[in-house]
Amino acid sequence: MLSQRKKTKANQVLDNLRQDIMNGSLAPGEKLAMELLKERYGVGYSPLREALSCLLGSGLIQAEEQCGFSVAPLSLDELYDLYTVRIHIETLALELSMQKGNDDWEADVIACWHRYSKYLNAIDKKDYAPDKWDVLQKEFRFTLVKACASPWLLKIREQLQEQAMRYRAVCINTYYQDKKILNGFIKENDKLVSAVLARNKETALKICRKSWESSVKIIANAMSS
Repeated sequence: MLSQRKKTKANQVLDNLRQDIMNGSLAPGEKLAMELLKERYGVGYSPLREALSCLLGSGLIQAEEQCGFSVAPLSLDELYDLYTVRIHIETLALELSMQKGNDDWEADVIACWHRYSKYLNAIDKKDYAPDKWDVLQKEFRFTLVKACASPWLLKIREQLQEQAMRYRAVCINTYYQDKKILNGFIKENDKLVSAVLARNKETALKICRKSWESSVKIIANAMSS
């Protein structure tokens, strides 16, 4: 019973740590001081060490030479490599979804974009909520490709998405602060949804690639400033 409680605590800390790293609350390159983490998450050394050991293999944190951990830094090389692969995977999954998707899939795409665009259009009228933005964006992106009928393609996509979350946080933080970029993003996705529903493969894939490439430029500019 005690062992199970320890495991549950370690899992909770692991989830909290992963989320804080991915949304930027724990910044790239930041040293993960055990005493501060103990206070932050309200746990002892044992579940904390277990959680950090689990995260080490994910690429989100790295071991320090003098026995410690830090958040893995962001790099332009990784950004370009990661998003080059993501663009290939996302466009392939979208193409297959347009081939195989049925009326129910179309209805899901419309509903997801309605929820997401409604939030984006109202963002200047309320406090910015990065967690809500992230949930709506992930739901919309997944719905576009979920009809691809390839479990392996979706699994690879999910793995790439998790690795890109820290970079995506940089992009989102820029989008919401720049109304011109945000409006362009909304219009671009309106066109994407229209092309997807019309099964216009050439237009949809062109818009999709352009959207991802624009995001990479925004992230790279933010990282270089």
